[in-house]
Parts: sequence; structure tokens; C-alpha cells
Amino acid sequence: MESAYDMLLVIEIAEAGNFTRAAAKLGMPKSTVSHRITQLEARLGLRLFNRSTRRVSLTGTGQTYLEYCRRIRAEIAAANMAMSNLKDQPHGTLRITCPDVTATYFMPEFLGQFAERFPRISIELLATNRHLDLIKENVDFAFRVGPVASQTFITRKISSIRRVLVAAPGYLAANPKINDPNDLIQHRCLLHDALPDWTLSDGTTRTTLAPPAAAKSDSLGFLLQSCIFGSGISLLPAYICQPAIAAGRLTVLLPNWDLVPYDMALIFPDRTNQSKAQTAFRDFVDAFDFSRFAAGISTA
Repeated sequence: MESAYDMLLVIEIAEAGNFTRAAAKLGMPKSTVSHRITQLEARLGLRLFNRSTRRVSLTGTGQTYLEYCRRIRAEIAAANMAMSNLKDQPHGTLRITCPDVTATYFMPEFLGQFAERFPRISIELLATNRHLDLIKENVDFAFRVGPVASQTFITRKISSIRRVLVAAPGYLAANPKINDPNDLIQHRCLLHDALPDWTLSDGTTRTTLAPPAAAKSDSLGFLLQSCIFGSGISLLPAYICQPAIAAGRLTVLLPNWDLVPYDMALIFPDRTNQSKAQTAFRDFVDAFDFSRFAAGISTA
């Protein structure tokens, strides 16, 4: 470290033109500056400065050495800047919860982009269809779908999610054709237990059905795979169906009828002293482009 400090002294002396001005700028006695340079020259075995009573000048060797000294000064400044940036970057751990299917089909890309921007923030993702107690479970943020009513927490709508009716081609080939929403009643319908009614509209007619459940579950993943297997028809978020639709494993039914989308919301406690990590995550969510997600384009 003494050598590095002495290299910085060389720069100051070269720029000041003599030991007196360099010592004054550094707040050091002139004798100390002169002594350190003499020791440095002794260690190097080379003369760096030509000295006179009024000024000093670099020798040819000193001029070469000065270039290396300036590189060292630039590296030190860069290192200090990097450390300052690290100190100012948000850091810590965020606990986030979301439905299981959202964790599978949306969160990998979403949280991957967040990690690229904030590498010092680690994530604990709790994938569950249960609505966790955010305070008891020490959860920072919850992604919830469907109706959300809370006077305790802050709720922000972040996206509408397109839904589609789907079935496997094999199921459709073996069962009566579907031309109208009312035809669905005669089919095996696979229902999500939170969405027992299906509402469709063709722009002039609005129809709400309560189809009999051939199977019911709180797992969208189970309903998706059951459809792919050929067990029946289900109303599902488009973004989780898109890979199977593109592969020809699922077919969209009644494409001229619109299905009421449902919302995804971000919920978090109303804490007055938010950490930098929490603020960074909220701002990232606010700036994120959810259009592909809302349109039903899978990010998995």
C-alpha cells in the first residue's frame, strides 16, 4: 500500500511542479514528501525527478512511471465508485407469494428480469393457492388473481388476464360439436372451484352458465393437464394454455365469443418505513410491461 500511495505522490508532484506546492495541497510537510520520493527512487533503483532549488521535473524514466501512476489512480477511483454504487444499491431478501400456476408460467421471466436489474436482492417465492397471512408469514408482496377485497393492505391492479375455453382435439372429435355456449352444458366441464360460473359474450348476447362439474379443483395446473389428457373442457388463463395451443394439443372453443377476463393484483402491507428492496420491487412492477401476459402469451 505504501508503494501505491507513493505513486499518487508522484502524480501530485508532477502536476504541481515542485515539492512545496504538492506538500501544501496534500497537507503534509515538504520534508515528508521529499523523503518518501527519495525512498521510492531507492526501491526502484531509478531517478524519477530532476531537482533544482525552485522546481522539479520528471526524467524520461519518471515520465514513463507517471503514466503507470495515473492508471493506478484511475483504477483506485473506479474501485471507490464501484463500492459506492454497491452501497447505494438495494439489497436484502423479499418474500413473495403467488398462485402455483403463476409461479410456473410467469414468475421465471419476471423475477429473472428483476434479478438482472437488482442482483443484490434475493427472492423467496412461496407458490401456493392459499391466501397466506402476509403479516404472520412475513410476506412482502402477494400476487392475487380474481376479486380482492382488503382494507388492511394496499392493493394495486397490475394486469387483466385473458381467458379461453379449451379442450383436446381428441376429446372434441369424440363428442358433440360445440357451436353455442349452451352446448357446453352437454359436455364434461372441468371447473376451478373459485370460478363455478362461465360468462361469455358475442357483443350482443351475454350468457352466464353454471356448467355441471365433471371435475373441480383449485389447481389450474391440474385442470390444464386434464384438458390436455382429454378429460373435458375448461376455462383457463390464456397464458398457461398458449404452449399447448401452439403445439396442437389444445383447441380454443367458441373463438367469436369473449370471456370476461379477471384481474391480477399486487398486495402488500401499508408499511411507512419501506426498505430500498421493497421500493425497488414496487417500482419494477409499476414499470413492467404486462401486455404479453395479459394477452395470453406464455413467458415460460
